Amino acid sequence: MSEQDRCKWDARYADGAYESRPSASAFLVRCADLLPDRGRVLDLACGAGRNAIFLAKRGLTADAVDISPVALARGRATAGDLPICWMQRDLDNGFQPPQRYHAIINFRYVNMPLLAALLPALQPGGLLLAEQHLALTTDASVVGPRNPAFRVARGALLALAEGLTLLHLEEGLVREPDGAWAALARIAARAKTGAGRETAASALFDA
Repeated sequence: MSEQDRCKWDARYADGAYESRPSASAFLVRCADLLPDRGRVLDLACGAGRNAIFLAKRGLTADAVDISPVALARGRATAGDLPICWMQRDLDNGFQPPQRYHAIINFRYVNMPLLAALLPALQPGGLLLAEQHLALTTDASVVGPRNPAFRVARGALLALAEGLTLLHLEEGLVREPDGAWAALARIAARAKTGAGRETAASALFDA
């Protein structure tokens, strides 16, 4: 992102962007039983930290990364003493992981080359959770970016996770908490442990 982009996001968060959404992503909450009981997780483009805070409250240590210092300051104030390391980074310039992670989450920030480059930073058995706006094939009225560069094509997340054990994949319309519709691609996948095939967890997503 450019300096102009950083200023844009700072201004949006200063104006109260996303304050009406303090709770963790619904997909992250649905996948909570797939998360480890302890360890370190990476939250890419964390914004004001709602997902990182959810993870930290579950006993995990989080590295929460975003370009906006205003968003990070809001997250830090909300999190208090929770074990979260807040990092200001321009992720469009890449991110060098300081260590390996037990989980990596990426919600609605599209940078597929970066995400692919970070997969080797997953610990054996580590969890990848990603949710992205899905490319539109119709003129459906959905929330999210109009610029197709900020949406992923069908099958893109599945291709990204090649070599991981697929736990769940969905692509289609999803009702948002405020009642609006979103076109989303969601994936849960696990790094292989070398100990044989992982157990699929599709039962978690029957509801």
